[in-house]
Amino acid sequence: MNPAKLVRLTTLIQHHRQPVLLAMGALMLGTGVVAFGVSPALPDAAQWPVRQVVETLNASLAVPEPTATNPEFLIHQSQLTRRDDSLQALLKRLGVDDRDAQSFLASDATSRLLLTGASGKLASVTRTPEGRLKTLSVRWVDANSQRVSRLVVEVRDGGQDGGYTSRLEQPTPRRLEQFGSITIRSSFYAATDQAGIPDAVAAQTVEAFSGDLDFQRDLQRGARVSLVYEAFELDGEVLFTGQLHGAEIQNGKETHQAMWFQEAGKAGEFVSLDGSSQRRAYLASPLAFSRVTSSYGPRIHPVFGGQKAHKGTDYGAPAGTPIRTVADGVVSFSGQQGGYGNYVVIQHPDKAATAYAHLGSIAVRLGQHVQQGQTIGTVGSTGTATGPNLHFEYLVRGVRTNPSTITNAPSSSTAVVANLPSFKQEAKAMREQLGVAASVSLANAQ
Repeated sequence: MNPAKLVRLTTLIQHHRQPVLLAMGALMLGTGVVAFGVSPALPDAAQWPVRQVVETLNASLAVPEPTATNPEFLIHQSQLTRRDDSLQALLKRLGVDDRDAQSFLASDATSRLLLTGASGKLASVTRTPEGRLKTLSVRWVDANSQRVSRLVVEVRDGGQDGGYTSRLEQPTPRRLEQFGSITIRSSFYAATDQAGIPDAVAAQTVEAFSGDLDFQRDLQRGARVSLVYEAFELDGEVLFTGQLHGAEIQNGKETHQAMWFQEAGKAGEFVSLDGSSQRRAYLASPLAFSRVTSSYGPRIHPVFGGQKAHKGTDYGAPAGTPIRTVADGVVSFSGQQGGYGNYVVIQHPDKAATAYAHLGSIAVRLGQHVQQGQTIGTVGSTGTATGPNLHFEYLVRGVRTNPSTITNAPSSSTAVVANLPSFKQEAKAMREQLGVAASVSLANAQ
């Protein structure tokens, strides 16, 4: 631009500064709106120029080949052995397709333990995607001794020669203190199943309170049961449970507590937390688990019809369920007895007797001494019966008496441990543990 014209333009702007600035602002604003509303079209990306770039990758970014420090990809898989398993069938379920491994397992004496004995062993393998076996571990627990065994088969010397080695281990599981709780909705055993409480712990709970409660008739809906028991764990899994250490039952307005106590050199027993023995002269029920189908008193006879006095208690249970004597005594009758079918009568030291009818099988003989809780036969439907059940009678001086009064008999144990210092310490600790278990129960109920 001509210098003279530039000077005149500068002078004009200075004299009309505000109008010029407003005009410029409006021009910029207008330009912005237009630029936002009407954007020019972009060129087609397919017509853009293409430039090839070639660079050398850093060696650390390359995928390495399998080495000793970078092992090959392996698969871990587990299966339980089955009753009808063959070696080939088990290996197939585990994804193992390895003739060398199969030949070794079939010929090796230690490895044959894999499929001997009871089924249900946990078999775990580590293998390649192609099915080559790297390691095999088989674990099982002896039902009687609760001893844990583990068979281990693995590739010899890292697999360089394709051979395998085997060994049998007997690891020691870790002891744990477990807390459990249930709320009764229908039955005790249904609640324990739902809560995952092992059957062995449930059975010990029934035993601990068998002199106080009939678990079928006495437990109310909403009753809470808190449990403290020992369990044994290996490889992060509970393998089995042991002794029930303590239990509390809140049943309506009543609270029952018991704990396991054992003095050095003596047999253990369940005692209340005040130190008195839980053992009673009579158990509350001749069956550990059942349902009452007919109580003592008048009823309509299920076979002959018409109302008739029922002088005992009928328990419904599957055929073959073990029947236990409710107290120590001597068998005074064992055999067939008319409508009673297979029939057993036991005379007890207090001159009372108990009778058991409709048995499927009898396990005691006339004159035999029996101890409380001993199996005397199994549930059946012999004699006049509509189905498998146990007819149970309680006779006092020869008179058939309501069996629900059987637990009123005094305790048969005089063992009281309340004054032992060791008991006081254990009882205090058990109260605290039952408090923890009860809080678990309350949390589950909410």
